Amino acid sequence: MADPADFQAKLRVLSDAYVAQLPDRLTQIEQAWGQLPRNEWDEASFEGLHRMVHSLTGSGKTFGLALLSDVARKLEEYLDALAQAKSVPGEEQRKRIQHLLNDLHQAIKQH
Repeated sequence: MADPADFQAKLRVLSDAYVAQLPDRLTQIEQAWGQLPRNEWDEASFEGLHRMVHSLTGSGKTFGLALLSDVARKLEEYLDALAQAKSVPGEEQRKRIQHLLNDLHQAIKQH
């Protein structure tokens, strides 16, 4: 039978590695967001952005970062609504997305 302390130590190493790479993942999300065209719908790029945010939603909970997961879920849901409408984000939508990205920064800082 596996040693519970050994298991906990391995889990802690994985969790620490996950937290350490969060700033880079957020940078990738922000870069993807910044590269989306402002005047036409780009399905492939938008899906890539959505996939990165969706990944944070699930993995945050896996590693016990409920706040990160909750904020990422809000951003994911907002992106879902834009994707369903295939709507190029206007100024108000862009402000809302930037606000949610700022919330992600804050969630990451808390860990």
